[in-house]
Parts: sequence; C-alpha cells; structure tokens
Amino acid sequence: MLEKEEQRLGRNKETQINKSYIDSSDYRRKFDTISDNPALNRLIYDLAKRMLIHRTGTHREDMFWLDVGKCQIVAEETDAAIDGRIEYSRKTISTIRKYKKDQYSFLLTVHTHPSSFPPSIDDFNTNYTNEYFAGLVICHNGAVYFYSAGEYINPQYYEIKVADYFSRGYNECEAQILALENMKSYFDIDFEEVCVDDNGKRYI
Repeated sequence: MLEKEEQRLGRNKETQINKSYIDSSDYRRKFDTISDNPALNRLIYDLAKRMLIHRTGTHREDMFWLDVGKCQIVAEETDAAIDGRIEYSRKTISTIRKYKKDQYSFLLTVHTHPSSFPPSIDDFNTNYTNEYFAGLVICHNGAVYFYSAGEYINPQYYEIKVADYFSRGYNECEAQILALENMKSYFDIDFEEVCVDDNGKRYI
C-alpha cells in the first residue's frame, strides 16, 4: 500500500505512457515481428502492456525472463522500490544459473525504461555475462529496442562515445543511440529499434 501511495503522489509526466497508442494496432504490430513464434510475440506484447501500465508515471522498472523454447515466464522482478534499478532476487539468480548450465535452453529478457532511452551499457554487459539469448527494452514513449551481446564492453568507453556525441549537440537519447550504432561496427553486439511500416513489415 505504501509503494502504491508513493507512486501515485510522485507521478512524473515525462514517464506517463500514451495508453491510446499502447492499445493501438500500430503498437501491437511491432511485437508481431519479434520472432517467428506468434505465441511468444503475443506473450511479450501482453507483458509490455502490463509493465507499462504498472509503471506509468514513475521511474521504476519491471523485468521478466522468458524461456524462448517453452514460451513461458520463468522469472520476474516487479516490486522494484528504487528508481531506474532492478535487483535480482535469489530465486531469479538461481533461475539464471540453471539456464547458463543448459546449452539447449535460452532466456529472453524483457524490461522497461521509463526514461525511454535505448539499452544501457549495463544491459549489454548483463546480457553477455548471464548468457541471455537477447533482450528487449520496452520504453514508456512506445519505442521498443532489441539488443544482444557477444562480448563485454568497458563502460568507460561507452560513456566517452556518448559524451562525444552529446558535445556535438545531440540530446542524451540521440547520443546514446549514435554511440551504440557506432559500436556495432567494432564490438560483437546487436541493437536496433523495432519499427514496422503500415503493412506490418519490419524495417531498420
């Protein structure tokens, strides 16, 4: 009850979702292109809406871990009490370790970014360290980002690249996106915003 009261009193207009857009077919079509498995796509879409509605107007994040093959939720963290941070419970850590030992099972992570920024360098490094198959960032402004990592990246290098673009007049979000696009050429990472045209076809 306390958390709900704090969130209600601390609503932030910058992190409020546009529910009309989140409920629209345009938004849903993004998730139809995530994979070749319609059931998995639908699960991700349902979770995206659930997380956004839960966290609208706050800076707190939700996160889910999905078994790609079984198309089911295997772990979740939805009680974060600290802005912009998700702490793994012992149960979640145990689940992640189990999947790291199983070369035939793969985890897909789905988490929110109230700031609507792209995946952070910590997202990429956590993806690599925990051997996740890939991750999706669900932004409060309606953007959806896909990412994966095949190596660890020095956070200081990333910060330098972001600062360079920021100094050229780009805003923080643009600077992060440009830094990641540049780093794709030098590091084993993948990253893109999930975009679809009017016919539901995905494009970059």
